[in-house]
Amino acid sequence: MTTVTGGWQVVADGEGTSQGESVACSAGGDPSIYLGIVSSSSLFGPGIVSDEKSGEMDIDVPLGGYELFAGFDGDVKSSLVLDGAGTGYTTSFVEASATGLSTGGDTYDIFGSADLGTKGYIVGEGVGEAEAQGSSSYKVTKIGVPTEVWGEVTGNSNLRLEGFSSSSLASTGGAENGLHTDSRAARDASGDEISTSTSSITSYGSVINGAKANVSSWGTAQGGAWDSEFGSTKEKLANENVASSVTGKVWGYAESNGYLDSADVSAILECTTSKGSDLYVSGGPAGYAASTQNSTAERTYAETWVEDATWGSVARDGKGATAVHWGHLSDLGSGAHTYGPDASAISFGKIFMTTDYRANGTRNESMGYLTLETYAEATKGKVAFAGTLIGHDGDGTIRSEDGQMLNNIEFVGVGNLYHFSYIEAAVPHAETHNMIGAGSVSTWPQATESVAQPYNLSTLLDPNYAWSRTEVYYQNSI
Repeated sequence: MTTVTGGWQVVADGEGTSQGESVACSAGGDPSIYLGIVSSSSLFGPGIVSDEKSGEMDIDVPLGGYELFAGFDGDVKSSLVLDGAGTGYTTSFVEASATGLSTGGDTYDIFGSADLGTKGYIVGEGVGEAEAQGSSSYKVTKIGVPTEVWGEVTGNSNLRLEGFSSSSLASTGGAENGLHTDSRAARDASGDEISTSTSSITSYGSVINGAKANVSSWGTAQGGAWDSEFGSTKEKLANENVASSVTGKVWGYAESNGYLDSADVSAILECTTSKGSDLYVSGGPAGYAASTQNSTAERTYAETWVEDATWGSVARDGKGATAVHWGHLSDLGSGAHTYGPDASAISFGKIFMTTDYRANGTRNESMGYLTLETYAEATKGKVAFAGTLIGHDGDGTIRSEDGQMLNNIEFVGVGNLYHFSYIEAAVPHAETHNMIGAGSVSTWPQATESVAQPYNLSTLLDPNYAWSRTEVYYQNSI
């Protein structure tokens, strides 16, 4: 029996259209649920269109040997105004899905995803906007075994695109500006368990000719999975075989004001983890900004930030082996500004943390790596600026362990984390800083360890550049 309870309430006042869908289905042994609320607006040629929806719904049903749940509670808006020839599309969404696949015998694959976001584009003169806020979640359980996946997102996503001429283009580059989580647990014919979890918050914006893009996303995305070997009471974000979580705000602003001028921004906070033949975790924040100017316009401008970020992921094999990483950072910002023709600027920064663990016959192996990196470049002799900052508060840990080894990387910079690279090409002026409270690594039994802080800068070469990074590494095999 397949059942949906509740449903939609939609009201239209005036001329317009509205559409939506909620589905629970079972085809043979492959049941699936998709629920969502979506607002989309599109135009071809001059006009005005807007759409706004608000709703909540959830479905919890047993289907084909699986217990499936998906739900959402959200508000979505979209609008477009075009003043002449051109086209545009904006959309916002809050949605979740849950699926269970029987793959023969006692094998299966269960997975789900939750999303909240905005995306779109505008070509020509006009304004496009979209906003999504609320929450969505999913859970899938394989009936008869402990295997389960879950995930949820809660937050807000905003998008504003502006074009100032018939040749303007502003977009999210086909990418989602928003929050996402997904998780999976599968058992194959050989009895091997494979589990994964990914959580992210992202913002992307791109402009060409006279245009602006303002994108932002903030909130929390998290998820996890237990496999069939799990034998205790389940506690979310406490004892999963794999789990990931991110919280923070990412945003970007891009502006171009002349023909063939362009600017791009991207910001991401992401964690991922997997458990199969080995344990693997990775993640961290990153920001990128780029500007290229060909016209005599006043400026081309790109700026992006990751703020108040917390992230982490973990993988456990249920036999005492663990790979885990987590971190916190107050700010990661990148900017690229140009103020004249034939000028360009690029900057990016990132914190990337990863470790794995593998039981390889009678040997246990693990490798861990941390980098805090900033980079900036700008066209030599031009009025162009580029810079990236990581700081001033932040700390984090990478750890892999079992009963025979313990490996740990830490960075500490509460109040004194200052990784900064900057270029002011017209002066010329270049600087880079690699200040950290402490970066350390320890292994037991003692193994390969290294800490390095390389840097390089030049105001002689074209483009001028400055970069530096802190690298911490270990490799252990017993």
